[in-house]
Amino acid sequence: MSKLKANFIIVVFLLSLLIAGCSPAPKAEFISKTEFLMDTVMTVRIYDNQNEKILNKVFNRLKEIEDRMSSTIETSDISNINANAGIKPVTVSPDTYYVLEKAKYYASLSNGKYDPTVGTLVDLWDITGEDLERDYIPSDEEIEKAKALVDYNDLELLDDNQVFLKNKGMRLTLGSIVKGYAADEVKRILAENKVNSAIIDLGGNLYIMGKKSDDSKFKIGIQDPFEPKGSYAGILEVSDLSVVTSGDYERYFVYQGKRYNHIIDTETGYPADNEITGISIISESSIDGDALSTTVFAMGLEKGMEFVNSLEGIEAIFITKDKSIYLTPGLKDKFIVGDSSFTVKEY
Repeated sequence: MSKLKANFIIVVFLLSLLIAGCSPAPKAEFISKTEFLMDTVMTVRIYDNQNEKILNKVFNRLKEIEDRMSSTIETSDISNINANAGIKPVTVSPDTYYVLEKAKYYASLSNGKYDPTVGTLVDLWDITGEDLERDYIPSDEEIEKAKALVDYNDLELLDDNQVFLKNKGMRLTLGSIVKGYAADEVKRILAENKVNSAIIDLGGNLYIMGKKSDDSKFKIGIQDPFEPKGSYAGILEVSDLSVVTSGDYERYFVYQGKRYNHIIDTETGYPADNEITGISIISESSIDGDALSTTVFAMGLEKGMEFVNSLEGIEAIFITKDKSIYLTPGLKDKFIVGDSSFTVKEY
């Protein structure tokens, strides 16, 4: 499963960007704040209740979530669980426990295609996107050894917010679900502070609150996997929905001419390798979309489409390596292809 979702893969198209450079500077449409958290760039824009104190509350909460759930912060709940794997249960914060409950739910629902205990494999491959060429990959022996420590059934969620990994060497990672939870928390804080129109962009996890000032829906572009960042394969109009995208084109390396992406297939122990190059999940809850995006990517087109269609309130956009786009039924009248080189196909 991925350590992180791809950064900058959803482009938000704002009306202000369409104004010619020679025009007078318009009045600010929104206030925003950007910080680097959870190994990605996070931006929150507020359009109606433009109060800087609200943004400060939001980013304080994001930092709190990172401090509790990052597997690279030594004092976090997750690091504490990992350090005590096979030794003793660890008491964690209620929000960490909740995210682990959701993670284990999706692990069970997907028969392990999503698995929060994939940390040993994630660490073994260590695909950060910084070294684009490598002269080695893990050996089969190393992969099998790491795979033996991946099993969500050995993650025990006990009473009183206690968590236990049953075997020494097991490692949790919440990189493929925690940003979804964070987006939902930002939405909650904004709503509690009477914000009705906002864009929450947590590095590939996007949540659109409300509509623009003219009462029209926001338009977002789904990244074209074959072009540089900012190019889009199509446009989706959304309101009060989460859009989470995973792809094989952001964090990867090349070994002997083959690309290895950051989305780990728990069944093989290798990075997922199928016909999908990008997947976007549209849902009301971002934590659901986050877990599902990497899960569905690893499943491939046929099983992934079947899985999504079995879930209530979930829609998806599949982009395949042959430049085909497959939409779940609920999106067929809501997605506009932006590049004629793509073909929308029925599945």
